[in-house]
Amino acid sequence: MSEQDIHDIWYDYALTFVEKKNKSEQGWAGLSQTEQEIAALWLLEADVYNGGFIQFFCNWGEEVYVAACRALQTIGANQVLDNVQQQYTCFEHLEGDHRLTSLWDIPKYLETEQEERLDELDQQLWNNEDQVAEKAYVYYHDRLCIRL
Repeated sequence: MSEQDIHDIWYDYALTFVEKKNKSEQGWAGLSQTEQEIAALWLLEADVYNGGFIQFFCNWGEEVYVAACRALQTIGANQVLDNVQQQYTCFEHLEGDHRLTSLWDIPKYLETEQEERLDELDQQLWNNEDQVAEKAYVYYHDRLCIRL
């Protein structure tokens, strides 16, 4: 199976859980922990390739970030896990900052060196060295036998 095929299969598989979240009146809480991990990985991948990690975090917040980290650790995507944890530390100091009225205020208060570090780390994520889609699909679909 080609890399593109596994990405397409993973995309369709994981999107099912994102859609379940979107349709549930409970939202994120309407998913099991495992379903949250699958959805978080899909959201991470979609936003990172669109606008970077900061877009992912500002769109979804800390709860989804934590679920994504848990999933990355579970599937053994250690390089990506380390990367996103490093990215989080670039703006973690803003937690509780009275100037923030929404997560999308975070980019306004980043220093130039923090922005540059986020860009550098995003470039590393785009290399996809951990093969997240393949690892995630093998773990959640094949190993845990979570079917749609």
